[in-house]
Amino acid sequence: MIEIGNLKEEKEIEEVMEVQERCFENKQRFSKNSLFNLWREFPGGFVVAKEREKILGYGILKKEKEQGLIFSLAVSPEMQNRGIGKEIMKRLIEIAKKENLKKIYLHTRETNFKAIAFYQKFGFNIVRLEKKFYSTGENAYLMELEIEK
Repeated sequence: MIEIGNLKEEKEIEEVMEVQERCFENKQRFSKNSLFNLWREFPGGFVVAKEREKILGYGILKKEKEQGLIFSLAVSPEMQNRGIGKEIMKRLIEIAKKENLKKIYLHTRETNFKAIAFYQKFGFNIVRLEKKFYSTGENAYLMELEIEK
């Protein structure tokens, strides 16, 4: 059974890094130090999906005043299309509501049609195109979700 909860221990960051390695190219991954700092800043916003104590996916919500930024969301490729990402996203939105955030933002590659469709199912809308957003020179869409009380 898959459980959705918060990252509890620093050593679990290694497993989050393993998920990143399977999901993102080298330039698109966050360092262990960056992940640790995000966890330390807002531990309640660092969500993991686990099965038998193994991390299968994660989502990171960063608070910025009355807004949230989904910093990263990923599920190991072999575990995708099983509803894990959906459960992580639902939890991130729940957290945003509890924190009284008014909006959640995220970025996704303009060519990542699967991710765009996934986010739109949750009510995210494309706000604008941000040119050369990624270190690879690729463009990103900024997407926004207005949180309903």
